[in-house]
Amino acid sequence: MRAFIPIVVAAMLVSPFVLTPQAGAQSEPSAGASWQLLNGQAFLELAEYDREVYVTGVNDAYNWSYVAGFERMKWLGPCVHGRQAQQLSAMFSKWLQKNPERWHEPAAKLFPFAMFTACRKPATPQN
Repeated sequence: MRAFIPIVVAAMLVSPFVLTPQAGAQSEPSAGASWQLLNGQAFLELAEYDREVYVTGVNDAYNWSYVAGFERMKWLGPCVHGRQAQQLSAMFSKWLQKNPERWHEPAAKLFPFAMFTACRKPATPQN
């Protein structure tokens, strides 16, 4: 069963029907890629509500990957615990604004980097 769950999580991240702007609706090829292929710049161009929906889905996928046995993501649960979608979206957007050189990368890939940076304790005490 543990081996099956990562496959399901991976399918959720890759499926063209997951996190699409209008699930099941036909869109023109020039209308843009589905949301799971969003890069950092496209994420920043989304409406605020759409950012929150996207971040919620990416966060859920990463948290389920840990539940499924992907131990490298064990830090994410405590990092996002108690935070609402609006806050996670704001944290991610702020990180993207500070890192424009990475806007071409997939937003789903960048999300853990942003959360890790936001949740990391400072190396030196702040006065």
